[in-house]
Amino acid sequence: MTPTREQIAEASRWHIRLQDEAASDAEWNAFSDWLEEDPAHRHAYDRVEEAWIVMGSTPEPVAVPEIVAANDEVVLRGPEARRRRRPAWLVPGVAAAAAAVLTIGLWPSLSGQGGLQTYQTTTAPMTVALKDGTHIYLNRDTDLTVRMGRDRRSVTLGDGEAAFDVTHDPSKPFEIRAGARSVRVLGTAFNVLNHEDRFAVGVERGVVAVTPAGGSPTVRLVAGQSVAQTGTGPATTRRVNPGQISGWRRGVLVYEDRPLSEVAADISRYTVHPLLVTPDAGAVRFTGTLRLGDEAAMIGQLTSFLPVERDTTSPELRLRKRATH
Repeated sequence: MTPTREQIAEASRWHIRLQDEAASDAEWNAFSDWLEEDPAHRHAYDRVEEAWIVMGSTPEPVAVPEIVAANDEVVLRGPEARRRRRPAWLVPGVAAAAAAVLTIGLWPSLSGQGGLQTYQTTTAPMTVALKDGTHIYLNRDTDLTVRMGRDRRSVTLGDGEAAFDVTHDPSKPFEIRAGARSVRVLGTAFNVLNHEDRFAVGVERGVVAVTPAGGSPTVRLVAGQSVAQTGTGPATTRRVNPGQISGWRRGVLVYEDRPLSEVAADISRYTVHPLLVTPDAGAVRFTGTLRLGDEAAMIGQLTSFLPVERDTTSPELRLRKRATH
């Protein structure tokens, strides 16, 4: 699909407007509506974003450049098309977005009244339907506490993983505490992992702004994007399939070019014994879908797909790189 010159020009104006960190929720909502109007709008925006990436970055602001669509390429011409700064939160491949803002930072104090309810899972997932229409899907080995106050809906995710489909109510923000971070949502669907030193947010629907721990810059995400952080290390943002973000709810774990060390950490939440990997095996990249099952079945899937084998010399559940002859 080839966008028109006018669509590319409009996409460029959106691109410049949304690079401003002061861009309002209303502007992001309008951008979402524009993306939904025509599939060509998404293609136009991706093309403009790709053009800006090629141009590089400088800190000075610029006006909308002259844009030419020719031979299925986007070309930015004129003195305005100088190198410019590209904020860390803007990534290529923006998908459709609904109204929401998610912020991870310091946990605010609770206000209002409301009952406190604690939910905990062990070997089976659980679905919690809140009275406001919000649904929370707890993965196994997850503990979560909910308080519905007069002016705030508050959740504490102690350890584990949960998917949220939050009913929009601007008068009553939805807030989540996940370890040292907090999440503030107006209305969206997303997945949060908070386990040991791993933290990740994946967005199925909505627009979120995430401020990770350790002073990392704010990252703005839309549907089909995720951010992950280990401890207080650098936060990494990548594009994902929004339909696969909470695949565990359908009994599968879906990966695209992920290290086996990460896959093993996820599988360990479903096995009797933690799955360990040797350093060389941990660096092996995996793309595919794993069906959740018993320990032997899940290990069997990995050894069938990857050049790894179970280390039978170890008393632990460990995978090593398969020897080649």
